[in-house]
Amino acid sequence: YTRCMKAYLECIRGIFPHHSWRPNHHATLHICEFLLRYGPMHGWWMFPFERIIGALQKMNTNYKIGEQACTQKQRII
Repeated sequence: YTRCMKAYLECIRGIFPHHSWRPNHHATLHICEFLLRYGPMHGWWMFPFERIIGALQKMNTNYKIGEQACTQKQRII
């Protein structure tokens, strides 16, 4: 995996020399280490939680703490 990912990134660098790298490009180089250390991704990935947090952050509460449950219910429905 790491060998193929490095080849892919080098290919991108060759085709797009002025490409600005993103944190995800760097993170891909660590996935092999994480798989060896922690096992299959479905056991430790955080995407479902990040998705819920993102939805909660986008939720309009109008800073009315007591009405938050109603606001969440309306958003889900």
